[in-house]
Amino acid sequence: MKKHLAFLLIVVFLNSCSNTTNTDQDEIFGSWKLIAWYDDNPIDINQDGQASTDLFSQWNGCKKQSILVLENDYSGRIIYTGPGDNDKCPPGFQTGNIFNTEPWKLENGVLVFIGDDYFDSYEIITLNKNTLVLKGSGQWTCCDPEISYYTDGYLQFSRQ
Repeated sequence: MKKHLAFLLIVVFLNSCSNTTNTDQDEIFGSWKLIAWYDDNPIDINQDGQASTDLFSQWNGCKKQSILVLENDYSGRIIYTGPGDNDKCPPGFQTGNIFNTEPWKLENGVLVFIGDDYFDSYEIITLNKNTLVLKGSGQWTCCDPEISYYTDGYLQFSRQ
């Protein structure tokens, strides 16, 4: 009897761990609006002489006003919601235009985007029904230093 009870407890424990992973996986699907970008250390990303931990207020990049969509087929896209006259966007880029992301996966609490020539990973700090906070960089940076910046900070999203 004790063996059966121990086996039952192990099965229940393993199922609860498995459900937690599936819940996290299911929680991340959907649309997320970028609402904050910050770092523990003050940085002057706009080079105005004022370093701050609030990177979002310093940043005027094209992807600042956007919604990240993570589909359950592991594709993704970034929908631009800012004005059509943003000189930090590609020429002719308008409100509602889309940047496609590379395929993504969620692995051991890390959101990973895998491209042909890059591997961007973000540690998930918070993931619940309404909030997603990622630690890391890559997706919001680009090869042109005039329109994007390197940070090892945090990206905060709210569910849309």
